[in-house]
Amino acid sequence: MATTTHVDESLRALLTANAGIALSCGSRIFSTMAPQASALPCIVFVRQNGSREQFATLTGMTGFVRATFVLSCLAESLAEVRNLSRLVREAIQYTVTDAIRLAIVTTDEDSQEPPANGEQLPIYRTDLTVDITYKE
Repeated sequence: MATTTHVDESLRALLTANAGIALSCGSRIFSTMAPQASALPCIVFVRQNGSREQFATLTGMTGFVRATFVLSCLAESLAEVRNLSRLVREAIQYTVTDAIRLAIVTTDEDSQEPPANGEQLPIYRTDLTVDITYKE
């Protein structure tokens, strides 16, 4: 089971507080993995392995860390996933909160997942890569 850190909690709180995201996917915002058979649309975010970078000055460590997260927007149609990813980008780009000191969306990528067993339609996906600087 994944450990939840304050930056994970802050990221989820930031996304759930956005009215457009709440209207689109409600509270279906998951860390690491969505539960099996989750309703769509939803958002899944995960920190990339090896992406954690600590900041230091000549006097020592600052306590600031930058890590790369991938926020995956999943939906049943291309229009729906593009709308959700736009809402996520607007909610997080250049955001500063108590825990998150800066969030910058660096890339986004559309893809399509094959239909699940018994399903006829694919799942549409947009992955937003976000560099998040936060204080530990």
